[in-house]
Amino acid sequence: MKQKIQYEILAIIFAMVLSMLIVLPIYLKTGVNYTYFVPNIYAIIVFTTFARWIFLLGYSPFARSNWFRFVLIFLPIPLFIYQIDSLLDFTGYIDEHGSTGFFKDLLDPGNYAFAKYIRYQFLFFSTSSLITIILLPIRMIISFWRTVNTKNRV
Repeated sequence: MKQKIQYEILAIIFAMVLSMLIVLPIYLKTGVNYTYFVPNIYAIIVFTTFARWIFLLGYSPFARSNWFRFVLIFLPIPLFIYQIDSLLDFTGYIDEHGSTGFFKDLLDPGNYAFAKYIRYQFLFFSTSSLITIILLPIRMIISFWRTVNTKNRV
């Protein structure tokens, strides 16, 4: 059990460091003009955490906890709504202001390539988190079924 808790803490730290490594170049290039830091970090952390729970639930200390699995069946509903809202808000901003609307100096030619990075990484992690948010309750229901029907599987 101690190893599973250490693994969970290490995985959470990995998700946070990964999100900071992806978002830090955006902060250094745009400063506070990029208003989607929170939804971006949220999408990265949700994607990495939920994907880990979908595929590696047996290594989690919460694998046999009925209340935790029950919460993970219904928790994704508000998370899905928030993620859809932030994705639609981001795409609306891109449609209205363009990909380079986040930069202070609009005439710098290097901004166009970096604007692609901003756009594609946000779209990738947002859609990936939406997919994992949809799949996690299905995985938890399967886990409940396995626990009831076969006593030693998760």
